[in-house]
Formats: sequence, C-alpha cells, structure tokens
Amino acid sequence: MTNPHIADKTDIDIRASADRVIEGLQQGRQAEALRLLEQERQGERPVVQEALDRYVAAGARDALAGMRRAELSEHAATLERLGDALAAPRMPAFSQSTDPTVPNELTNLSQAQQYDVYASIVEARGNRAAFDALRHNDHSVLLGLRQENSTLASHDGRITGTGVYDDHLVVLRRDAQGERSLHVADLANTEPTAQYDHHAGSNGRRLFADSQRPAPPLEASGRFDHVTRPRKIEGRDADGDGIRDLGRLQPGTIEMVDARHGADQHLSFRPSAAAVANGRDMVRRDTDADGYFTTADIDGLEALNNTFKIHRGGQWNTFSAGCQTIHPDRFDEFMRLAYANSNQDRWQYVLTDTTTGLFRDVRVEVQRDQAPQREAPDPRRLDIPDEERRPPAQRPHGLPEYPRDRPQALRIPETAEDAYLERFLAASERGDLEARRSATHEYGSQPRVQAFDRQGRESLAFERALEAATREVTTSPVMTQDTQPALARGA
Repeated sequence: MTNPHIADKTDIDIRASADRVIEGLQQGRQAEALRLLEQERQGERPVVQEALDRYVAAGARDALAGMRRAELSEHAATLERLGDALAAPRMPAFSQSTDPTVPNELTNLSQAQQYDVYASIVEARGNRAAFDALRHNDHSVLLGLRQENSTLASHDGRITGTGVYDDHLVVLRRDAQGERSLHVADLANTEPTAQYDHHAGSNGRRLFADSQRPAPPLEASGRFDHVTRPRKIEGRDADGDGIRDLGRLQPGTIEMVDARHGADQHLSFRPSAAAVANGRDMVRRDTDADGYFTTADIDGLEALNNTFKIHRGGQWNTFSAGCQTIHPDRFDEFMRLAYANSNQDRWQYVLTDTTTGLFRDVRVEVQRDQAPQREAPDPRRLDIPDEERRPPAQRPHGLPEYPRDRPQALRIPETAEDAYLERFLAASERGDLEARRSATHEYGSQPRVQAFDRQGRESLAFERALEAATREVTTSPVMTQDTQPALARGA
C-alpha cells in the first residue's frame, strides 16, 4: 500500500491566488473572479482546493453575501460551496511518520503551501484578532483541530480515561521577512480525561485538586467504574448536584499568554486576562456524565477561566483535566516555533471542531449503548512509569515509539447498511486511525452529507442560542421563584 493521496508537486501560491479572486469580488467583477477561482482550483489536490475556498470565503464575506442576496442562479453552486467553506473543516490527513504508506495529504507541498492550508482554517474559523495576527511578521498563531472523543477513551482502546492523542495543534509563523512556516503537532489532545472526573467515584481518600481535601465516599457513575486509576478531582459543579463536572474549551478564538506548568515548570500557555473577561460561554461541562460535551449537558455552558492551558502531556497519558496537551515527541518543536520571537507576549489560539456531525453522533450512540466489559489490567502498563509523579531526572532516556491511538472497540450495528459507515466502524474496531479518517473525509465530501451537515449546524446554532436565551431569562433579577420551575418544566 502507498500513500493514497495526491503527492505531485504544485507551484501554486495559495494565498496570492486567493487574493486575486478576493480583489475581483470586492471590485464588483463577480463572474470574472469566480471563473478565476475555478481555474485556480483546477487540477489541485483537495486540501489545496479547500484552502483556496476558505481564504476566498473569509476574505470576501461581504461581496459574497451580496451575491447571495441577488440570487444569481448561475453562481448558486459555487456560492453554496463557499458558504460551506466557513463551516467546521475536515482535518487534513497528516502524520509526521516517515512511513511512505501512511496517508499524508501534505506530501510534497512547500512550507508556505502547508501554512496556507492551516492559515485558511484560522481565517475561516477565527475572529478578527486571529485574522489580523496572521498578517504580522515575526509572529506566531496557534490552531487546534479537534476530533470528538469520550473522556473515557484511552490509547489502548480501553475505557480507563487516560486520553488519546488524535487531535492536531498547529503553530503558524511568519518570520521577520514574512516567510511562512509551521509545525503540526499530530499527537495532541483538546479534551479532558475521565481519570480526573468526580463521577469516577471516591473511596473517601480521593482528593479534590484545588483544596487538597478528601472527597466524601461516592460510588462511580455508570461506565466511570472502568476508570481504574482515578486522580485528584478536577472540575466544577455546574449543575448543582454536588458532583463536580469536567469542562473543555468551546470552539472559538482565545488569546493566550505565556505560563509555566507542572513540577518541572515547563513553558506553556494560558488564557490572558482579556480572554477571561470576554470569555462568556467558552467552556462546556459534561453535566450529564456521559463522557461527551453536547447541548444535552444542562447548565453546561460557563465563562472561561485561566486554568485551561496548553502544556506537555505524557508518553502514554494525555494528563488533561481540560487543557490542550501535546505528546512529548512533538512538544518541544511546537514551543520552539511558537516562541521564536522572544518579544511576542500574546498568541491568538483558534480551536475548531472537525469531525463530521453524522459520524460523531454514531460514535456517541454506539459507545453509550455498547459499553465493553471490564478488562484485566494491561500488563504493558507495568513497565510504564507514572510521569506525573516521577521526577524528570529518573525518567528513561530515549523516546519510545508511540502506538497510534485506538478508539475503544466498537461492534458494527446490524442496521449499518451504508458502506462508508461500515468502513468507519470497522476501522475503529481494529484501531486504524488513518482508515477511519479516510472514510470520514470521503463520506463528508458527498453533497448529500454536506447538506445534512449544514442542517445539523443550523440546528445546533439554534439550540445554543435558545440555551443562552433561556439562561439569560432564568438568571434575570425580575424572575420569580414561581416562574423558574415553570420554565424548567417547559411551560
């Protein structure tokens, strides 16, 4: 088997090509500009075509909105595609592996071209501050690409809640001369892990991380009894049931500043004071204790705080209670490029979802309904030191090969007739991450699926707006004690 993606070199300057199209649209030469866009896309690999569309969609929003209002039927298909370009992107298939059989969409693209692939995501998904930051020389911007996972997931496919590194964190940098470069940390994590969850129970000696006091005895909730090595309890009781709830960052743009983390006080990032002050609804907590972060988490949205860092994880454990963590094999280069300008003291971090909504829902439901039986402890872990407690000087030298994460084993439902869905679930069952991504990407590129995805995003946006509006009403000073219970009942 060889890399299934196009690997031919191309001399396109994605940024410059997109700018020519944007200029034409802004000057009122719509038909000419859209023809130019199609010409530039012709023959390029999908990851380049998508970057062109994102740049144009983000850079010419007003002009494209005017064309949509004019209902120009001859451009309807292109306008719809450009509208979709601003939605959650698919994650480019990329790995730092030198194995030529590993799928890699960025093969033989220059540093500038790879930069544009990811910078276009920043422009499409970030705010104005992130958009502007990309245009500063001698400056770095951070990007997080999230794939949905249960907090119970573990690298070995069990549900012990130690985390998986299947997200990507990217540093995008322009040097003093404006030259573009990047580093893709392809072993990264953007979600908390169940080992820190209060729902994993307490034997009466388990400590709260903030107070260092023991938590009262508590039986583990549901599948959280599979967490065999619970750590200190993190999170906050968001729904008032007496049990703390883990949280994660919501998609969006967060300004970061430098920080230190861990016993070794390694360099890291944390949200700035300005980000915290403007961070309403930037954290969602898992209040229903299903291991996922969805609109089903009642009272789950809350304001940002500065504990949500970007820091180094462990070899076999992401060590995340809500932070973004990077595998040690990728962390140092990520930080070197991010801190290349020693005078930079603010970083825009854009976090976006990437998983196609339909596949994500399938994974959630299958994992909820088909919880595997408890397994015996993995004997391989006996030789792996606990990196959180062991001093750096005592850790073994060298970097062991990190096995690509394996989602927990899934059984293909008997009703799964769709070929793409069967491929996705089969790849998940055998732990083949690249095959799983390939099936997702191919499925997500189909027009009918894109239409479903668009409808899903619109529905989700409505639910979020409704949830926010309900919260504003129920917390209003004019609300009476009689009115709040009525709202809770749906009256």
